[in-house]
Amino acid sequence: MLVAALRPGGRAAAPLPVAEGISDGALVERAIDGDRWAKEALYRRHVRRVTNAVTRIAGRTADADDAVQEAFLVAFTRLDALRDPGAFRGWIAQIAVNEVRGRLRKRRWMRRFGLGRDEDDDACLEALASAEATPEMRAELARLDAVLARMDPELRMAWMLRHVEGWELTEVATALGCSLATAKRRLAEAGAIVDAHVAGGRR
Repeated sequence: MLVAALRPGGRAAAPLPVAEGISDGALVERAIDGDRWAKEALYRRHVRRVTNAVTRIAGRTADADDAVQEAFLVAFTRLDALRDPGAFRGWIAQIAVNEVRGRLRKRRWMRRFGLGRDEDDDACLEALASAEATPEMRAELARLDAVLARMDPELRMAWMLRHVEGWELTEVATALGCSLATAKRRLAEAGAIVDAHVAGGRR
């Protein structure tokens, strides 16, 4: 599939050292007790995955960076609200998706009223293509970007997380804050739109 032409792991840098052998749950409990090292370890463990996903969804590195930083800030100030400390991975993803969702909503309203600056989407699929991608692949990714841009944001987010980032269905549902059935429905709808685009391009 075309997503194979994308750079593996997106734009994020190589993962930083993590607290090997210590579970998320244990780190969360230590962080709640005021252990700053535990917070740093949680951040280093999850920031790359969250950044990659948010960048794909936002389409702009600036928006993605802001959303990721705000998501971790919110998470670390509300750690005691996390009922299952071991569920930090899904929880931080959900917070980050909510952050970028709000930014996308604001962007749509700004464009509707002709406000704000027209900035390039520098993290769209075509822009993230690997160096080995052929001109034909890049052109097709650009067309796919156009299809995704017209898609309902909730459908697009589900499709990106599942088919570009490769998240499990349960992870997609958790990040989007919806039921498994709803996640499946959104993916089916998004998939039908993408398939129609692919089929149309082959005629």
